[in-house]
Amino acid sequence: MHRITRSLLLIGLVTLLAACSQGTQNLRLSPQPPATEPVTEGDRDIALQVIDNRSQSDLGILENPNRSLIRLVAAQDLAYTVQLAAAEGLRGYGFTPTLWDSAREPRLAIGIETLSHDVAVGVPYELTTRITLDAVVVAGGERFTSQAQTTRTRQRVLPPNAKANAEAIDAAITEALGRLLNAEMAAFIANGG
Repeated sequence: MHRITRSLLLIGLVTLLAACSQGTQNLRLSPQPPATEPVTEGDRDIALQVIDNRSQSDLGILENPNRSLIRLVAAQDLAYTVQLAAAEGLRGYGFTPTLWDSAREPRLAIGIETLSHDVAVGVPYELTTRITLDAVVVAGGERFTSQAQTTRTRQRVLPPNAKANAEAIDAAITEALGRLLNAEMAAFIANGG
């Protein structure tokens, strides 16, 4: 009987340690497109690409109560995820995003310069998301450049799971895209530079 109790206690301890030593949290991102309204009567094609210029692929870290760290990583390609949301925002303006062609005009290149989501342990937990996006539009032989930065902070009583972390990052991406793909940029594209 003593052996069975000891074995069960050991199995329980191993299970608890395995749960605490989670190494990564895979986040499935799906940011909403920014709210946009038509600025052109007809559909105008625009070549679009999004490039992830960050030096590392991790999205951030989650700190556990025991001070161990969990890596936060995207479950899919971050640039493609941002490109889908940006394309929908451009469609809202009346543009038709097409495959990238560096010789085509108009064309829009968006760079993801920073994206970090860090969760600090505490009462409550603090979630801080930072994102910086750059854009270069070429239309009518002219260039339009823009940058958008967003920092969002949330608090939670319990440690956030993958869904809560993904929602926080999605909201920051949507906000940054809304600032980047603004009316001034849309007018530049619509007027051909």
